[in-house]
Amino acid sequence: MRQHAIPQNILDVEFKLFTKFTLKEFAYLAIGLGIGGIMIYLVVSNVIPALLGIPIFVVSSGLGAFLGLVPINDQDADVFIKNYITAITNPTQRVWLNKELKEKGAKPELKPDEEGKLIPKDIKTEKKKIIGESLPRPNKVVDFEENDPADMLDEELTVDPQLTATLPSSSSNTIIITEDNISKYQFKIASADKLPGNINVWLSTKNSKPVPNVIVYLKSSEEKILYANKTGESGYFLTNKLWEPGTYMLEFQHPTYEFPKVQLEVTDKKNKLPIKISNL
Repeated sequence: MRQHAIPQNILDVEFKLFTKFTLKEFAYLAIGLGIGGIMIYLVVSNVIPALLGIPIFVVSSGLGAFLGLVPINDQDADVFIKNYITAITNPTQRVWLNKELKEKGAKPELKPDEEGKLIPKDIKTEKKKIIGESLPRPNKVVDFEENDPADMLDEELTVDPQLTATLPSSSSNTIIITEDNISKYQFKIASADKLPGNINVWLSTKNSKPVPNVIVYLKSSEEKILYANKTGESGYFLTNKLWEPGTYMLEFQHPTYEFPKVQLEVTDKKNKLPIKISNL
């Protein structure tokens, strides 16, 4: 004996239109058999071929009768089909995570550094800069791409431009740099075209370490001081303008390091590459 079903929703009552057929069941039968009847009429009237009309009649009538008359597991066929599609397309299990569990389960974003090690992606690393092809890298190199080269200029020293006296120096060594040998002293740096002047010097020790706070005097061939400045922490002496072709003298003063004098012949006004001068 079949067990009486326990009502789930006593208010869910469908209106009976004809005997045991509800309005929904009658609609399925009417639509399915109606479309089938129209197909038979069109076939008999030779409007459409029987090869097309009869299959449509069979499918339409059968589908209407199936949805209107056939129950599946004590459910209407359309309800069963809808529940089946919902069951196979929607997940049957859900896991709820709070904020703490999400953070623990999240995979950290990593990136390789210059040495190939994986580090967190949000950590910023500074790329190493090379200021010359054959010149060893100084301890601190100014990045010309991120900093305006004009910012490297220290405050210009105030000197009398008519001063012609020879500056005190214990060295009589003089380096003569001409167009023929200047390539041996110059080295390439990034964005050299942004430099304000065309007479630039990098002062370093014999181990290629920059020497700061070196007072540098730029003098004319007549021994008149044209410009004076001192090197910054990176060891650079940068002039403030483009100097005309000619012969210039560079003299250096530092309490610890001694540098040779430099006689520089400027032939190319647009050549701004710095020259390297090491201490004696």
